[in-house]
Amino acid sequence: MAAASPVAAASPVAAAPLPSGPSTPARLGFTAAGTPDLHGLTIHLGNSAGDATVGDTVVFVTSETLKQWGATVEFQNGNGNTTEQAVVSGQLDATAGPLTTCLNAGLNVFGNNQVHVDYLLVSPSYTSVDQLKGKTVGIAQTTAPDAYLLDGALQQAGMTKNDVNIVVTGSNSASVNQVLLGKLDATFVHADALLTLQSNGKNFNVIANSAQIQPWNADSYMCAKSDWLSSNAGVAEAIDLAWLHAAKIFDTNKDQWVQYAVQYTQGATDQAAAAGAYDALAKASPWPDDGSGMETDTLQKNFDNAKQQGEIKGQGDRPLAQWANTDIWNQAVQVFKSHPDAY
Repeated sequence: MAAASPVAAASPVAAAPLPSGPSTPARLGFTAAGTPDLHGLTIHLGNSAGDATVGDTVVFVTSETLKQWGATVEFQNGNGNTTEQAVVSGQLDATAGPLTTCLNAGLNVFGNNQVHVDYLLVSPSYTSVDQLKGKTVGIAQTTAPDAYLLDGALQQAGMTKNDVNIVVTGSNSASVNQVLLGKLDATFVHADALLTLQSNGKNFNVIANSAQIQPWNADSYMCAKSDWLSSNAGVAEAIDLAWLHAAKIFDTNKDQWVQYAVQYTQGATDQAAAAGAYDALAKASPWPDDGSGMETDTLQKNFDNAKQQGEIKGQGDRPLAQWANTDIWNQAVQVFKSHPDAY
């Protein structure tokens, strides 16, 4: 067992009595152990992520946890916005997906999926942002997340883009290749790309991560139709509780998370590779189990940022009160924090 994540565990609060007995779609019932009793319920859950990759293990653990609590669970990956559209059509109850695809499909957000984007600012030679003055820094695109993260990183160091030489590489994989070739002094990469960099015999320093630079910048959320949430608030709360449990596993139990990663990828990733991926991902703190991520100001910042980039379209352009179901999340966090031994 290892506790590699810097994210603090959720602080216990005064325990509140929990309703006992089997759950209904609208109301959670709990076992004597303090976990939801989901026997008799069926949950169709999606993940807008294409193939089963190590970086999506937490949402897989969420689905497995719901099974352990007694539910019958169908878990489905999908490319693009296919799982969001499956929710719209009623084939799925809920899905994990980016804010933009959720809102543009007319869905509502009710919980976390990946709280922080998993970008790392890395360098083979330098150990802090202020050392990059006059150096060459790579970003994938001028409108990509790493471009905005670079703004934030430089601002925190008392610098601007005028203080560095910026190279637009065209893609995240190109950024990796160029820094390996020595053409960049530093660049932003996804956390799992750190393994690629280190496997080439060079020691790359992680100068900053997205959670430090823009802690509000989220990768994805849980979303569902508004009318489904109204009649299935208990199921939605169970999904949030299962996610909090999954996040806690990542934050506190490396070995267990690695086993799940191997299971999720059906052996395409072995234990050694999954352990390396864990160490890289932990540097980005993507899954805090402290209840953060669904604050209204955080949600609004993500919405405003997406709208500024032209990614909010059609029915996605709604006031926050019309697309954020924070009460469901807050109830799940209250249960999670007040019964820590159950999760």
